[in-house]
Amino acid sequence: MRISTRTFLSLSAALVLTAFSSGAFARSIVCESENGQTQHCYADTSGGVSLSTQYSRASCRQGSTWGYDNRGIWVSNGCRAQFDLGTYRSNHGSDRDSKAAAALAIGLIGAAAIAAHNDHDNDRDRYDYRPYDHGDRYGYNPSQRITCESQGDRHEYCRANLRHARVDLDQQLSRTQCRYGDNWGYDNGGVWVEDGCRAVFSVY
Repeated sequence: MRISTRTFLSLSAALVLTAFSSGAFARSIVCESENGQTQHCYADTSGGVSLSTQYSRASCRQGSTWGYDNRGIWVSNGCRAQFDLGTYRSNHGSDRDSKAAAALAIGLIGAAAIAAHNDHDNDRDRYDYRPYDHGDRYGYNPSQRITCESQGDRHEYCRANLRHARVDLDQQLSRTQCRYGDNWGYDNGGVWVEDGCRAVFSVY
């Protein structure tokens, strides 16, 4: 479905006014488990997380196929969804926020009026949902890859200097599903696996 520039800007203005008039503004992020693998999406979860829209046929169940920690949101077993990242409220700055929202809305409405005279409905006026691009979604390639394997369901700790680094599951080697926070994880000293999880991990 194509949305005209005029319609898009008018709707944006209405949404801005609605968000600020309620004194709250919620941010969101899409996180996807591709090929059933666990995916960790880095986000500010200090204000809490709630599932907003499920995109996958696979069920998204908190604590089972999705969850979050202080680093971000994780999904597994094919769960793909949009998550809301907390709700930020301001009592002391409510008047200032309302004025800012009104100014922004007026600017958007003015832009919509100008666009109405020259609306070509080109591709830039359309929002296309695109899944995250593996490997380069953070804008750079991993600094190293670590293979860590739990043999005989034993706990295995693969040492590496991960201070100030983040780790993603790159390739699962085991039949056992590797689930972040369940049978694999990491800290400053390395990556750990257990319960039969065997995988290659990318370090960013």
